[in-house]
Amino acid sequence: MQDKNFHFSILKSTGIFGVSHLVKIVAKVIVNKVAALYLGTIGIGIIGLVENLLSVLYGFVNFGIPASSVREIALATNESDTDLSDENRKIKIILYWSIFSGIFGGIVFAITSYFFFTNFYPEGASFIWFFLLFIYFLFFSLFSAKIAILQGKREIKKMVVIQVWSAIIQMISALFCYSFFGIDGIAISILFSTVFSYVIIYFYTINIDVSLISISLRQVFFEGLPMVKLGLILSMGALINQIAYYVIRLFLMDFLSLEALGIFQVSQTILIGYLSLIFVVMSNDFYPQLCNLENDKSTFEKYINQQTQFALFLVVPLVLGMYLFAPQIITLLYSTEFLDVLLVLKIALFGLILKTIAWPIGFISLVKGNRKLFFKQNLVSDLINVLTSVILTYYFGLIGLGIAFSAMFLGSLGYNFFTVYKNYQFQFSSETIQVIIFSIFLGMTALISLIWFEMSYENPIVLGAFFISILFSIFKFKNNLKKTD
Repeated sequence: MQDKNFHFSILKSTGIFGVSHLVKIVAKVIVNKVAALYLGTIGIGIIGLVENLLSVLYGFVNFGIPASSVREIALATNESDTDLSDENRKIKIILYWSIFSGIFGGIVFAITSYFFFTNFYPEGASFIWFFLLFIYFLFFSLFSAKIAILQGKREIKKMVVIQVWSAIIQMISALFCYSFFGIDGIAISILFSTVFSYVIIYFYTINIDVSLISISLRQVFFEGLPMVKLGLILSMGALINQIAYYVIRLFLMDFLSLEALGIFQVSQTILIGYLSLIFVVMSNDFYPQLCNLENDKSTFEKYINQQTQFALFLVVPLVLGMYLFAPQIITLLYSTEFLDVLLVLKIALFGLILKTIAWPIGFISLVKGNRKLFFKQNLVSDLINVLTSVILTYYFGLIGLGIAFSAMFLGSLGYNFFTVYKNYQFQFSSETIQVIIFSIFLGMTALISLIWFEMSYENPIVLGAFFISILFSIFKFKNNLKKTD
């Protein structure tokens, strides 16, 4: 491998994006607290269902344009820093396809909205506000396309500013709408924040002028097809993922209760919305950078190895910290009414460590353009998720959801590593393996300690593991930064 150290660049990009996502977390914490007070567990359950529904429908109609366009723009930007004609042509094609997918999504939602409304909402809620969410699809489609373009061009500062303002707008709209409109405020808040988020990104991308690019609709269709073919695989994977969570939510609502659905929503907010934001932060720069390194195998592998180490340095202390302070955090963010979430988190938190190992190698097939393999990797993960969630919840209740979460990422890690080793001969470096083994050891130590102690800051075993993880992460990262760049 080449003697290139990515740790500093990873730290820099993570720090920059971390600012915007810290704002997102704070905003989401405030919103969830207000939702818990004004809407209760049932209202939070409905929020999860509506957001899941919109994600499923958007995943069905967007052709995977946001994900595939990041790769296309990153490659076009890397190939030529002087001639912008090819890059601008691709941008115009992306925007045209996004407009079409947004209109298509709005039509599909308008046709099906009454069916979903009658199945989701309690009596007394207003259908008209829910119906108006058909407007959401056009604005969100264009917003997603423009964010993908900025990500592909690696215009990090603009992305951060846009994400900060979007988070603030979403917070303000949710606070106002939940407190004044109750359950109806869920749809009003989503619609309001989406429109204004697009207005913000419009002004920050106004310098990307593609009006002089002459291209017919026929050319848009045929030149966009290669991107759409890749995107459809990505879209199908995202769609299946959302359908998987939709099935789990429907099962919980039918087998347990709406209150249990609210508990599940809170657990997913903590595991994916808060703790997993680390992956979102890092992927903003990790994916386009990986596309640029695709043709240099040794540097490509080294970048993945160092990203894996860096992610574990952050995630393991966070996971152990949650084992210590989860009861206080849940009470602060929501209320004592939601403490049953601890039943899910007990085992699910360990799954985050497995996810951290599986996450970077999951990008390899995507960067290589291997659509079928990427689809299979996601399909395996989602199938494990649905089957284990339904079966284990049936037999063990809410704690079964935590076991299912960890089982999903254990299966995903095993399958992902097997496929990338077989197809691309990827291997973890000896240093990365050491970090992985030690991280799993600390996570298992915390998990086993729950046989004798509760999830509490009074748990001496987890407390010791927590401080060891912090010292280990600081020591290893400082050593890595000292290496020759």
